[in-house]
Amino acid sequence: MAEGGPDAGSAPPTPSMSSLPLAALNVRVRRRLSLFLNLRAHVAADWTALAEEMGFEYLEIRRLETHADPTGSLLDDWQGRPGASVGRLLELLGKLGRDDLLMELGPSIGAVGWWWSSLMITCKARNVTSRLSLHSASLQVPIRSD
Repeated sequence: MAEGGPDAGSAPPTPSMSSLPLAALNVRVRRRLSLFLNLRAHVAADWTALAEEMGFEYLEIRRLETHADPTGSLLDDWQGRPGASVGRLLELLGKLGRDDLLMELGPSIGAVGWWWSSLMITCKARNVTSRLSLHSASLQVPIRSD
């Protein structure tokens, strides 16, 4: 049998996570990240440790503490910075020892990668250049059935 099992090669190619922009993470994945990281725990790294790894300064972190969902605000702020990507986020979570998050969210993030790749292929095929056109193109991306 070929390496990877009988269905290897039948799945659409997933883009490199390092090239997948953070904006590709959907609300569900962001909420699940918040559920794990918003809790202050002495046994696991929380959102503040992630913020420091992302390069946020002390005063920026203090400002984020005032938000109802500091993890969500952190992701929103970070996605505009150079080097912010899904792959870098996963790398930082691994560096912080949050393998629990990587295991829990891995399948969802893989699905996001598939969706983003499909959307970008659709947009390139239709020569989409504006946000309005991007939105209408995203409505026509086929639904993946696993």
